[in-house]
Amino acid sequence: MRQTLEAIAASEGTAILGTDVDGVLTSWSAGAEALYGWTAAEVIGTPVVALAPPELRGTLEVARETLRGGDSVHGWETERVRKDGTTALVRVDLTPIRDESGAVVGVASVHRDVSEQRRVEDALRAAEERYRTLVETLPLATYLVSLEEESRTLYMSPRGAELYGIPVEDLEPARVRQLLHPDDRDRVVAEITRANVTHTPLTLEYRIIRPDGSIVWLEDRSVVVANGDGPPRSQGYVLDVSERKRLEEQLLQSQKMDAVGQLAGGIAHDFNNILTAIEGYTEFALDRVDGDEKLRDDLIEIRKAAARAATLTSQILAFARRQVVRSRALDLNDVIDETKKLILRLIGEHIAVASRLEVPLGNVMADPSQITQVLVNLAVNARDAMPGGGRLAIETANVAIGAVEAAEIGLEPGAYVALTVADTGVGMDAATAKRVFEPFFTTKPVGQGSGLGLSTVYGIARQSGGGVSITSEPGRGTTVRVCLPRIVEIADPVDDVEAGGDTAQGQGTILLVEDEDVIRRLAGEMLERQGYTVISAADPETALELAAQEATVDLLLTDVVMPVMNGPELARRLVTARPSLRVLFTSGYPADAIADGGLVDRESSLLCKPFSSTELVAAVRDALD
Repeated sequence: MRQTLEAIAASEGTAILGTDVDGVLTSWSAGAEALYGWTAAEVIGTPVVALAPPELRGTLEVARETLRGGDSVHGWETERVRKDGTTALVRVDLTPIRDESGAVVGVASVHRDVSEQRRVEDALRAAEERYRTLVETLPLATYLVSLEEESRTLYMSPRGAELYGIPVEDLEPARVRQLLHPDDRDRVVAEITRANVTHTPLTLEYRIIRPDGSIVWLEDRSVVVANGDGPPRSQGYVLDVSERKRLEEQLLQSQKMDAVGQLAGGIAHDFNNILTAIEGYTEFALDRVDGDEKLRDDLIEIRKAAARAATLTSQILAFARRQVVRSRALDLNDVIDETKKLILRLIGEHIAVASRLEVPLGNVMADPSQITQVLVNLAVNARDAMPGGGRLAIETANVAIGAVEAAEIGLEPGAYVALTVADTGVGMDAATAKRVFEPFFTTKPVGQGSGLGLSTVYGIARQSGGGVSITSEPGRGTTVRVCLPRIVEIADPVDDVEAGGDTAQGQGTILLVEDEDVIRRLAGEMLERQGYTVISAADPETALELAAQEATVDLLLTDVVMPVMNGPELARRLVTARPSLRVLFTSGYPADAIADGGLVDRESSLLCKPFSSTELVAAVRDALD
């Protein structure tokens, strides 16, 4: 029977040892031989303490004292030395051996090698620690929810407290539902309920309102898994996607602005041709009025209306980024100095104006007339926001824009020049501030604003390679910041914004090419009245034929965009045959040729429609000179 028990113990990797009260080995099983390497003959009669490393022998003496008192020692893990010098981690159970009188006469011990078990347990703990570290450092919160009658959270990673703004232990499903944005709650609850019933994977995006009032967009992905006989479980993660949603919204806004800009630019192109005819023929009519003051007043009003329409069209083109741009290296401080008198007249004496201009200021590449338009639009907006008076501040500064700010206004990080215009007016809420760059959006009463002021500023800034940001609060004023890329080129002097043009007459033969009949007739009459000889052509092919028949042509006056052959191509063919020929381009929408086709370079002479007789003659004179 004893041999059978020992065989069973040995097969299970268990060693059975016996000692007397002094710790001398009296029995040694086959399992002990397999575990430690010594035979019974080698160890019986030797102290069992020899099996323990020297540093652990004191602990063994303590255990022996416990046994002498008649108590057992169970589950004691310690190291033991094998015959080959290696050590084994063993679990030891010690029981006193008593004689018939109950006195302790020896100790029976059972040793089991737990080295492999401990290695597996340690490896498991290390794996669990790695997994826990991974889960807790991910930029998302993982969760496990039991889908009982009243769902409860079994696990939520620490990141959940940061995402939801409440302690992890409070993140039960019912509490999370309370945090859902009212506009999203019904949709989210319905989708989760459906997924829990059908056990289909679920992906949701929704908003929560944290206890501190902040709104966060979350992406929630989950899947329902079986749980044996217990209720199923939903496991997944939630991720803060607020920044992604902001960028998506910014992209959609940009696409919307570009789409509206393209539409507006196309309308403006055709409208400029109409305005040119209205303004031109009104001028002719005014020249023929003889003493009929009522008729003269009516014609002047028509001309004023056309001028206002031309200004509106110019704003549309600026927003659409389709204006003709005469960019050059500029010091914004110079433009502000030249424009300050005009701004003071526009805003009135009830508003104090202060400027703080950094010197030296880096230069930018922009059209000075467009920068003037930016300043005027911002000043007028500020004036309207301060009907009872206030303070207008204009500042310039060299700035370095980092990645975060650059992403917010659609720029690349780098060196910029910032033009800031701030007022102390009524301000606006966040929802209004988000829409101010949209064309035709205005907070002013009907008839008191076109809604193109800030959209024009936006278009000019983008066309000049920059961006715009706005900050405002109700009752605390508004600050608009225009950032333009800083350049190393030396700035050119800025012309006086109120300077007039030279309208002196000249002589010469002009080849006029315009596919719009009314514009061709009007421009021809304007030039002939000033003494020029005009040869008119409705298309480039006819112009080439007429030019071949003329001995002298001093100037080619041509529209940029025409069917079959454009103006710049016509100009190249004629200049090749007549190197001394001067060229003046006209267009109501020239940027498509400039930006898309690169047809009209920056040095070319170009007259924008609509134009008056005075502007046309002055442009022709400049081109000829």
